[in-house]
Amino acid sequence: MKKKRKFRFHVFLQVIGLVFIAILTIFPIYWTLNVSLLPEREIMRTRPHYFPPPDVANLDSYSEIFTRYDVLRNMFNSIIIVVPASLITLMLSFAIAYAVAKYTFKWKKIFLYGIIWLMALPWIVYVLPIFQVANSLRLLDTHVLMILLYGFSGIPLFTWFALPYLYDFPSEMIDAGRLDGCTEIAILLRIVMPTLKNAMLALFILRFIWAYNDLLYALSFTFHRAKMIMPTLLEFPGYTAMPFAQMAAGGFIAVLPILLIVIFFQNYVVSGLTGRTFK
Repeated sequence: MKKKRKFRFHVFLQVIGLVFIAILTIFPIYWTLNVSLLPEREIMRTRPHYFPPPDVANLDSYSEIFTRYDVLRNMFNSIIIVVPASLITLMLSFAIAYAVAKYTFKWKKIFLYGIIWLMALPWIVYVLPIFQVANSLRLLDTHVLMILLYGFSGIPLFTWFALPYLYDFPSEMIDAGRLDGCTEIAILLRIVMPTLKNAMLALFILRFIWAYNDLLYALSFTFHRAKMIMPTLLEFPGYTAMPFAQMAAGGFIAVLPILLIVIFFQNYVVSGLTGRTFK
């Protein structure tokens, strides 16, 4: 005879909590897509459309933003800036975390406090001095400047994120690499990083999302050539018009790369951040 499963109230609460979080996460994305498919006159109705009716739904908002604004070019700018910047952040962060976790040196505590201090400083503090330096070097509105900004600004935080992985990394594997004649850089590149590839991929995606969504640096240091997608969305509203459908279309297009990355790499993110493996 099959045993009856006992009702577990805490499991029921967990399921309810997960469903609630899923609704809170998915509904804004769905509503943005819903509004983007409606004509402007239908958005301001007293009773809103919870589903885009087939007789009024259209893609006019998407056609409008693609013809009037450089949405695709600016999204491409965001990607080619954020991807190498995230790689710079991860490579340098893991190198620093490796040195801190596996070496004992003078003023190590002060160095760790310095990392915390750098994380505590708001980004806006750096804007004016960086602007003056970049202007004098003629680097304003260039991809190189934005890659360096996003690459180096994330190092303190992601060094802190990488430290637990390096503290738990077996020292025996590092010693074996040294016995084989590997340098410390070779150990980092050939042993440590491949072993922690899930954690690195998870942190890379987090860095990509945070840098991609950033508005402060993108708005302060880019104007045309290296303009990113987030400042472009601010151009949709005008002094006398508030095109909600176009704003929703632009928002959905802007968030689409992040959605695709999270959907395709969700297993790596979970396993990298929690240590749980998936078959």
